[in-house]
Amino acid sequence: MADCRTRYPLLLIHGLNCRDDWIFPYWGRVAEILRAHGAAVFLSGQDAWGSVPGNARVLRRRGEDILAETGGGKLNLIAHSKGGLEARYLISTLGFAEKTASLTTICTPHRGSKAAAEWLGRERVCGVVGRGVEGFWRSRGDRDPDFLSAVTALTPEAMARFNKENPDSPLVYYQSWGARLDRAGWDPMDRFQLWLTKADAPTDGLVSPESAVWGHWRGTLEGVSHQDGVGGRRRKRPGFDAGTFYLRLVRELAEMGF
Repeated sequence: MADCRTRYPLLLIHGLNCRDDWIFPYWGRVAEILRAHGAAVFLSGQDAWGSVPGNARVLRRRGEDILAETGGGKLNLIAHSKGGLEARYLISTLGFAEKTASLTTICTPHRGSKAAAEWLGRERVCGVVGRGVEGFWRSRGDRDPDFLSAVTALTPEAMARFNKENPDSPLVYYQSWGARLDRAGWDPMDRFQLWLTKADAPTDGLVSPESAVWGHWRGTLEGVSHQDGVGGRRRKRPGFDAGTFYLRLVRELAEMGF
């Protein structure tokens, strides 16, 4: 089947706290499903806990390699969570606009997180957690994990500066979705994340729909958690299936000539 064959290759860009070579695939079966329908799909390969500028430089090298391999000329970037900020930095600060056809962000905190600022105020807790997180992901392949830089970048104050310094390029089509998880039910991970981000309620467990708005706003995925938005947990939410969602998204990009 070739109904997802786009003009330009797709680069799936992950967010925080996971790597593309991790035992649990960040995107679940999304890449596999898209390839089965004719799409040229690549993964991004940046650090789980790298800074936004550091990970964006990794994306630039990755993007250049993909373009050299495929001769595609440009890329369609599909980014989740913090990966969307790294993609925007890549386009606007690292000069990748002419090589980017579109940027789709899913649950990206474009306007920051009040919860991130609140937790940074607990310096002792952040120090202990940060050292543990950096050590764990360094042992799993992160080249330059930086917990405090990654979390600080997500505060509303940091994002206000980021948005001024990284304006949209007229050469790139931008669109976005958010998600909202009204109640966690039995799931302990959903409950924990909703507790972590209670300062931003309602959220998808980590990011509020209001913060996710960027470019052409496509709407809120109701009853969908942050991880379920990329199919990483390989479960179906009522009314939402990640594979079906991304098939539709990529078909639309193809129809638009991207």
